[in-house]
Amino acid sequence: MLGLGSGLTGGGGITSLIPSDISNLDLWLKFNTGISGASNTTAAGNMSDDEVIHSWTDQAGNHNAAQATDSHRPNWEDATTDISFNGTDDHFDLASNVEINANEDFTVMVRHKFTNFSSAYALVGTAGGEVIKINNSTDIVAKLNDGTVAAVWSETGGLDLATGVYYIFTLVRSGGSDGDLKMYVHGTGDDTNSTHSDKSWDDAHDYQDNDTFDIANIGASSDLSLNPIGFMRDVIVWKTALSASQRADMYSYINGQ
Repeated sequence: MLGLGSGLTGGGGITSLIPSDISNLDLWLKFNTGISGASNTTAAGNMSDDEVIHSWTDQAGNHNAAQATDSHRPNWEDATTDISFNGTDDHFDLASNVEINANEDFTVMVRHKFTNFSSAYALVGTAGGEVIKINNSTDIVAKLNDGTVAAVWSETGGLDLATGVYYIFTLVRSGGSDGDLKMYVHGTGDDTNSTHSDKSWDDAHDYQDNDTFDIANIGASSDLSLNPIGFMRDVIVWKTALSASQRADMYSYINGQ
């Protein structure tokens, strides 16, 4: 197991808990870690502003992310040590797909800051319609398997997403063959609406989908589709449903980096 902290699997408010302390970690693309340009790296501390990013190493050791086409590579933002996506064609491909089985619980967390919501933008996805995407400042969508069943969480309580704020978007599937789906949104210290705290988005809808779910792309639904604009810091996948206390521990860890 990589990078063990002093926390125990299962959460319970232990702020030292890190992603690898929770069982069944499958993908961990970590903020400011394992990122490489043509010759510079975050490990060496010599990444330069606006440098194109070639790869992002999976800290779980399973699915490294890379981009072979120079014009499709995201850029390094030196001032905030972020990965910048241009909203047109920037994305990463995974060396091997994240493969969630039918009836299998899972959790996907992505920390991203949008600079606008003028189009639909994918956080992760794969060809064939499987995707987690942000349609606008109120609607978040997940499509599993062939994309024929969509969970569309449309928040109408005045809790619009804001530009310029890092949110942790979390899709949780629980209940085994029931396939209960929930979308949570957690803001950072820049979030002027303090109610974005593990907010169950559009909680009136109880979606279910127990199909398979694959992730092949980071920042795309497929290679050149729905590429996001803004800044990405973390992408984490567990093949287990995180509890509320585990999500709280992860929010503390992620936002504390």
